[in-house]
Amino acid sequence: MENNQQERDEVLIAFHEECDIPTRGDVERWAVLHPKFAHDIREHAAVRLAMLADTIEAPASLDNDMIARAGSRAQAAMFAAEADDRAAEAAAIPVPSLNEMLKRSGLSQPQLARRLPIERIVVADLFAGRMSDVRPRFSTAISRELGVPLEAFNVAHSRAAMAPSLGGRAKAVGQPIANQRTFEEIVRSSGMSQEEIDYWLADL
Repeated sequence: MENNQQERDEVLIAFHEECDIPTRGDVERWAVLHPKFAHDIREHAAVRLAMLADTIEAPASLDNDMIARAGSRAQAAMFAAEADDRAAEAAAIPVPSLNEMLKRSGLSQPQLARRLPIERIVVADLFAGRMSDVRPRFSTAISRELGVPLEAFNVAHSRAAMAPSLGGRAKAVGQPIANQRTFEEIVRSSGMSQEEIDYWLADL
């Protein structure tokens, strides 16, 4: 235990000596080099930047800019640490596929589309992995209807998007290609009214 603590302290000291004002790139580089102490590195970087933001005194506007930049860096470092922690937790927990989530909900794709409500083609492209991204309003509505946490839905969507299935008819010549599009492209070409399109493309 003592050896581990000593190694941790040595890594953090070296980190602070090399990166007096750590950037996000510095934090991530050191976290990759020392994965065992990644959390400590991110935490110490956030504290260091927050301290800089608190201790800089400047009556001039230039100094105020320095304070703002330091504060922004502290927030970015802490946000990155929180995001990495959430991603690690999600990776550690087995997450069912989108189709498994749908099966467990007892709904079919047409039923799910009607409950949202949204055109069936949008739901079909989602489950086929042909939707390259999702908007907050859509992902929140889908996860609610499926009865799954939003984080689990996002992980399942990312996995589906990595291996999209073919849609439409295969070309007569050459290999068939999965037609993956953005959420916006799918919604705009779905045949919904402009009012419905605006609703689904609006941010929460």
